[in-house]
Amino acid sequence: MIVVIDLAESRVLLQQPDDFARFSVAVEGEGDLAEVVRQSGLGRLKVDGEHVVVDPVALRALAGPAATDEWEEGFSGMCAYAAGKGWMEDGGVVAHIERRDESS
Repeated sequence: MIVVIDLAESRVLLQQPDDFARFSVAVEGEGDLAEVVRQSGLGRLKVDGEHVVVDPVALRALAGPAATDEWEEGFSGMCAYAAGKGWMEDGGVVAHIERRDESS
């Protein structure tokens, strides 16, 4: 599951919503990442600037029609795994940020 944040468009979308084996935030373009994360309701940027704490409610909304009962089961398993690794914070899932180079 990859949360894609397009800073130029202030847009957030979810790619591969059924891939519960990986979770990250991909950032494209230039802009204020903290502001886009906050305004979109996605969660919050951690102080380290390298991670986003993603609100599970926002992930469900981004998943849209993919968020079936089966999806919820996989998502719950992903969150349980993340909690066991210390990757949950304040009820949110901690995701590392990957910067995407638009020229590649």
